[in-house]
Amino acid sequence: MNTKITTPLKLLGFAGIALSGLSLSIGSTLAAGIEDTTSLPVITDDCGGNGCGDRRGLSLEQFESMIRSAAMGDVNAASGDVSALDASDIFYGVGHEVGQLVYLNFEQSSPTFQAIAFAGVPEVFVSHVYTDEERDSIQANMEAAYTDFKIKFTQEEPAEGDYSTLNFECQTESGICIDFGGGILFGRAEAIDLGNANRNDSAFADANLWEVTVQLDPTGGFFSAVSGVPVIDGDVQAALSTAIVNQASNTGAHELGHNLGLRHHDSFGSPGSGLPSTGVPSPDAFFPVFDGLQEGDEAILHTMASGASVGSGLTDSTTRHRFFSERSAIKLKAAERGKLTLEGDYSTAEMRIPFKNVNIPNTILQGDNTNKELRVKASIIEGAIDVAGEMDYYRFSSKGGLTLSAEFNGFDVAVGDAVIGSLRMFYVENDGSLSLVAQNFQNFEGFDAFLIDAPLDKAGDYIVEVSAPNFVSFGYDEAGEPILFPLEETGNGALRAGDYHLTMYVVAGK
Repeated sequence: MNTKITTPLKLLGFAGIALSGLSLSIGSTLAAGIEDTTSLPVITDDCGGNGCGDRRGLSLEQFESMIRSAAMGDVNAASGDVSALDASDIFYGVGHEVGQLVYLNFEQSSPTFQAIAFAGVPEVFVSHVYTDEERDSIQANMEAAYTDFKIKFTQEEPAEGDYSTLNFECQTESGICIDFGGGILFGRAEAIDLGNANRNDSAFADANLWEVTVQLDPTGGFFSAVSGVPVIDGDVQAALSTAIVNQASNTGAHELGHNLGLRHHDSFGSPGSGLPSTGVPSPDAFFPVFDGLQEGDEAILHTMASGASVGSGLTDSTTRHRFFSERSAIKLKAAERGKLTLEGDYSTAEMRIPFKNVNIPNTILQGDNTNKELRVKASIIEGAIDVAGEMDYYRFSSKGGLTLSAEFNGFDVAVGDAVIGSLRMFYVENDGSLSLVAQNFQNFEGFDAFLIDAPLDKAGDYIVEVSAPNFVSFGYDEAGEPILFPLEETGNGALRAGDYHLTMYVVAGK
């Protein structure tokens, strides 16, 4: 894409990074180009498969083509088909007691690479060569991020056995990850691998943007303006190294997180705070419009943050070391724990689903839960909508004053036959009637439903309803009315039945 970014394209996963007011003495041609460029757009569709794209940015034709191919079974099912499992009682998965080995590959496939700067056409730049000190620093940073989990890192390619590979260079089909007009891609994972089922996947993290800025302007002025890293005593190379180590570490941990099953919304702030306080994503990016709290002021500090998910910018990856949120820690530990509850007799309104105490490490370095013991109760369920119109009900008891988050995976992250599901949570009144508390049909980044910090204000019983309605949301029109795309009537009724994975958790600090 060689054209300048426009507002509609931002809906496809671009977040603008403002450079207005930038003034550099680096030659008339470059200076003029900078004045004409008001932002460096960052591509946030970085997790492979269907998991990170904003559907509202697609044309109607693209939208229908995507869901039609899914209805025909052309979906990445990273976690395998669960339909054959015996759903009669609690299932104890094998987990991953041996841990995940990750090979950090810093070697460059070429001494040069192509990028598109101000001229709008590919230009050749010299690839960054990682020094031994930079390599060791990046590994140390990633080990620190994953210290509470069974993840091991090595710079020597294993001769045998299972291992994931993280490459530190652009690996797109075009070979271009840097386009000042069309988007900058810092990295990409192979897929959102729920439960880390694929032990031999790969991802890449590319930090050559900083080489481009320095090679365009050897004084370091352009580099500092974009990266936020100051050049001290004229030592441009030292500043460049700092930016590259920090960004490669943060991006590497982020993309590896996708390959371990994490999504961008796992970066949201401490449980109970709702959406990020940055205003990104907007409440109307959800269907229905999210009406809960927007007080997640810690979201930009977290590893899985992105421009589209929390409004983070370029300097958030170069000037700080991020860390995993409570939500991410729950998922990472769940993959190691390997314990699931199968649907069985629990998917009725009469049986109570067991919420189990889960030992979750506190990964919070800054925020409300720093240095606190996290008390987590979670239920992770494998289920299925067998026929269109079926509804599964999961009943549980709670004391008042807490919040519950529930994530449905069935389309963006398929676990078998693809299904587009919805979630609603009800409070069971004393007379047995149900009062709607919260609902979600599509999240801001896809079709998989996500209940964010639904309030458990009253003590008593609640019911989470899982269903597959006969529509998907295509956003809202100018009047604020939802644009709904029918499934049955367009030949996509197959997406009303299929396999799903439901994660529900309550978190409290102590």
